[in-house]
Amino acid sequence: IGGAKGGSDFDPRGKSDNEVRRFCESFMTELYRHIGPDVDVPAGDIGVGAREVGYLYGQYRRLKGVFENGVITGKGLSYGGSLVRPEATGYGATYFCQEILKHEGTDLKGKTVAVSGFGNVAWGVCKKVAQLGGKAVTISGPDGYIYDPEGIVTDEKINYLLEMRASGRDKVKDYADKFGVKFFPNEKPWGVKVDIVMPCATQNDIHLEHAKQIVANGIKFVCEVANMPCTNEAEQYFLKNNVILGPSKAVNAGGVATSALEMAQNSERLSWSAEEVDEKLRNIMVNIYNNCKNASKEYGFGYNLLAGANIAGFVKVADAMYAQGIY
Repeated sequence: IGGAKGGSDFDPRGKSDNEVRRFCESFMTELYRHIGPDVDVPAGDIGVGAREVGYLYGQYRRLKGVFENGVITGKGLSYGGSLVRPEATGYGATYFCQEILKHEGTDLKGKTVAVSGFGNVAWGVCKKVAQLGGKAVTISGPDGYIYDPEGIVTDEKINYLLEMRASGRDKVKDYADKFGVKFFPNEKPWGVKVDIVMPCATQNDIHLEHAKQIVANGIKFVCEVANMPCTNEAEQYFLKNNVILGPSKAVNAGGVATSALEMAQNSERLSWSAEEVDEKLRNIMVNIYNNCKNASKEYGFGYNLLAGANIAGFVKVADAMYAQGIY
């Protein structure tokens, strides 16, 4: 689980529910032969939420005629989904960030965070940062970004992110209009002075010029939450300037980790409480952080979590392959 990617070029924006459903059913009609709870397990990502997962899973069941809850994750709670799964990537990233801060003798309490995006991942980050005593002060979208100095910390503000996403408008200006905060059209939030940067939008969100802004503002912590949100040049610039970088391949593992927890519940025919899932997720993220930190130190890279994540991931796969004679 977590070792593959797939998708399509179908854009759900502007499509009716029926159009989205028909596409999902057609897609699964071709995909179902290649997946299974013990084969390959898809999950949601950009453009694929609980609605789409439901359509995909429904078609899989029609085609196979069997009850295999573990064939897909990110399901709705009424048919085998897990509590905390929608927030999991953001929650896990925040736990990883908390471990970085602990290493530096501090924590999230009182810290300000610049967040990009406003989907499930950004929502999860804002929610967990607030629970741990910090505050996210930005979110962004295709139209620009908002700056909320009071923080996205109240239930009303945090839940409004979900309303914005559900509207399909892709406009964070709606948040600025509702809560009376500043909106910066066609800009990214990387010039805002904060304690921590957590990009939660898409690939290549932070370029070299943004990295220079971040360093110039004295920011010492960058946790990549989206898939590869920093360009290679930006990552190297951070490392050269003593910014502690949490790499995306480790930081955003909470989503797929909770997919595995969802499958475990499906196998047991049980549902765990939100507190149980959250605690298991926290333990997984602490373990991932320690693996990165220890691998970096063991292989002579000091405290370089990017190198540690690459090494730890490679060694784990290489050891498993070698043990099974795959070489």
